[in-house]
Amino acid sequence: MYPELAEFVRRPKPFSRYTTDRLWTDPHVARSMLAFHLDESNDMASRSGATIDGFVAWLDARLGLSGKRVLDLGCGPGLYTTRMARRGALVTGLDFSAVSLNHARTAAAAAGHAIDYVQADYHRDPLPGPADIVTLIYGDYNPMSPDRRRQFLSKVRATLAPGGVFVFDVFSRGQFDQFSAGLEFGHRFMKGFWAEGDYFGFKVSHRFEEEAISLDRYRICRPDEEYEIFNWIQYFDPADLAAELADCGFAFDVPLNIVNGATWEPGPSPFAVIARPV
Repeated sequence: MYPELAEFVRRPKPFSRYTTDRLWTDPHVARSMLAFHLDESNDMASRSGATIDGFVAWLDARLGLSGKRVLDLGCGPGLYTTRMARRGALVTGLDFSAVSLNHARTAAAAAGHAIDYVQADYHRDPLPGPADIVTLIYGDYNPMSPDRRRQFLSKVRATLAPGGVFVFDVFSRGQFDQFSAGLEFGHRFMKGFWAEGDYFGFKVSHRFEEEAISLDRYRICRPDEEYEIFNWIQYFDPADLAAELADCGFAFDVPLNIVNGATWEPGPSPFAVIARPV
C-alpha cells in the first residue's frame, strides 16, 4: 500500500496524463456530473441559471444570435444551447457524454427547439461547420495542454465561417491564487459521486507556481477496481491569453465579465473573450 500512496502524492509533470474518457463514459460518474450540471446551488459543473442567463444575454447583445449558426463545444445538458436557440440562433451542441446529450435532446424537444446535438470528442473528431459563432464555455480551455490548445484553435479557426468568432472563457490567475494544495480522504468520498456501491476516495491537490497550473488528482478504490482521475487547470491573465491566441492567428479586444459582458476587472474571477481570426 505504501508504494502506491507514495506515488499517488508525488507531483507529476504537468499534463502528463489525461483521464477525460473515464470521467464522461463511466455511467455512474456521468450521471453524477449531470446532477451537478443541473444543480444551481453549486458551480462544480455549470454556473447558476442567473449567470448563464446573463452570459447569453450579453452574447446576444454583442453578436446578435438570431439566425446565426452557433456551435457550442462541450455543451453538456444544453443549458446554454437552449437559451441561445430561444433567441433565434441555429444551434449545434457537441459533447462527449451520452448521458448529458440525452438530457439535452429531451429538454430541446420539450421546449420545441430544433437543436442538433452531436456526440463527439472535439479533440479527436471533425467539428461540424461552418459556424458563425463557436463557443467553449465554463473553462473548458483551461484543462488543455499547450499543444492541445494549439491544435484545438486550429480546428476552431477552420470551422469558422468568414467573419465568424470564437467565444470562450478561462479561469484567471487571480483564481489560481486562491487554489490550495492539500490532501483529502474519505469513505464514499464526495457523498457517493464516484460509484454506487462502497469505495474509498483520495484526492491530492498540487500547485505548479511557475506555470500557474493546478492539479486535483483522485484515486478511487472500489472492491473490484481502482482508477485515477487527473483534473488539470491552466490559469491565464489577459496578456498571457492574448499572446497565445496571436500565435494561433486570433485576437480579442478586451477581457469581458462573464455575467454582464462589461470589461473584466482583474481579480479572482474568470473572464471571457470574443476572439476573431486575423
